[in-house]
Amino acid sequence: MFHLNYKIMALWRIVVKNSGNAACKDKRQRLEKGMFIETSTVSPVPPIGVSSQCSLLVQLFLNKYGVEIATQNMTRSYFDCDKIG
Repeated sequence: MFHLNYKIMALWRIVVKNSGNAACKDKRQRLEKGMFIETSTVSPVPPIGVSSQCSLLVQLFLNKYGVEIATQNMTRSYFDCDKIG
């Protein structure tokens, strides 16, 4: 009998809760409610608040929207995190 070792990936959608610039590194930039990114993790733990994932999430928002978020603000205070896969 074969033993297969699969890593199960989780797919997440990170959504901005409220419009404003509080989470932005540059206060001249602004996040709008509903802006989102999608990412996958090998862990079933949501990536929001996980220090090793924060810089990736910041980079994804920067790439998609051109808005730089302060790494320490990548928390559930400003973002919702939903498992979509």
